[in-house]
Amino acid sequence: MTALRYLVFGVVGALVAAVLFFALNLAITVTEDARTGAIERWILRATCERYALSGTVRDPQGAPVAFATIEAVYLDRRLATRSGGDGRFRLEGRRKDCEERPDVVSVYVSADDFRAKRRVLPFDEGTLDVVLDRVDF
Repeated sequence: MTALRYLVFGVVGALVAAVLFFALNLAITVTEDARTGAIERWILRATCERYALSGTVRDPQGAPVAFATIEAVYLDRRLATRSGGDGRFRLEGRRKDCEERPDVVSVYVSADDFRAKRRVLPFDEGTLDVVLDRVDF
């Protein structure tokens, strides 16, 4: 009987410890933004570089490719958009961490009836003009 009592006390103790750990973790996460004042958050947002890429998607004859999918991948971020009817696009995104700055960005461009292309660009490069080749069936 005493072994069962120790087992119950151990299980209840572990359960209480897990609940307290979860509550403490939640409290730290919630108050992390509160530790940074409004002015500090504004300064961080103003000085942290945003990623922006714009450009056009065209076919080999120079005609715009409408509704092409453009996807940029850097660090653990993935941004995606589609080109408009005129083939133009614009991607914008924020970095989660201002201290971590990527060197390059992988950009994938694809559209129906066209071969997809991948380009690796420096993070600072803000424009990309892509010519997609038609797929021959």
